[in-house]
Amino acid sequence: MLSQQRLYHIMSIVKEQSFVTIKELMDQLDVSKSTVNRDLIELEEQGLITRERGGAMCREVSDTLSAFNEVTTVNKENLCAEAKAAVCSKAVRNVKDGDCVYVDSGTTPVYLLPHLLARKVKIVTPSIYLIKKVPITYKGDIYLLGGRFSPDYDLSSGSMAVEMIRSFNFDHAFFSTNGVSTESGEVYIFDMEIGTMKKEIMKKSQNRYLLIDDSKYRIKAMFTWAKLEEFTNIYVNQAPAGEMPENFTVCP
Repeated sequence: MLSQQRLYHIMSIVKEQSFVTIKELMDQLDVSKSTVNRDLIELEEQGLITRERGGAMCREVSDTLSAFNEVTTVNKENLCAEAKAAVCSKAVRNVKDGDCVYVDSGTTPVYLLPHLLARKVKIVTPSIYLIKKVPITYKGDIYLLGGRFSPDYDLSSGSMAVEMIRSFNFDHAFFSTNGVSTESGEVYIFDMEIGTMKKEIMKKSQNRYLLIDDSKYRIKAMFTWAKLEEFTNIYVNQAPAGEMPENFTVCP
């Protein structure tokens, strides 16, 4: 099992049990004590768990995400990697040569890159994090939205970015988000300024896609920026509990 897969499994176990022992993790993951300890140290450094004597527990934070407790982009890079890759692989299938494509900030949309760079498309993004992943040999058109730079989240936002967005007409727009509620139909973000930018992109896009993994079902953030029904498709790795909305596509 790869390191990023182990981290994902450990987080799943900790969230389900609240506390897990090192011995339990060794048995379930079939790895050594030193490997488990290294993984727990990494997760603690990311602010996701607290190590206790003989094990680890889920870190207690506010149930509602805000700028005070949202984890930085670089610390979420390897979480749920398989789910993100599966979601993006299916979501990108409708993109064709010549399209203008908006790619959102965050770690999930980065998994679109290998598919998009293989096509002759124009990419627009506020994500410096995504730009860093583009090979220097790539010769296609990429437009980086300007504005206020946030080093924690590796993106630009604000009124300057919104003004640039209004100049574009997108064939496809791929969005990430902090959390969703299938009960209320709300889509959440921790920062109002970023949410305002997403709203503007929704207005300028012919097809709108939301890319999420099943961890988003459990997260509520401070601001609502969209309703689930507004998206052309919502791509997920696992169906939500209860009745699944019609525009959900499961990508196992």
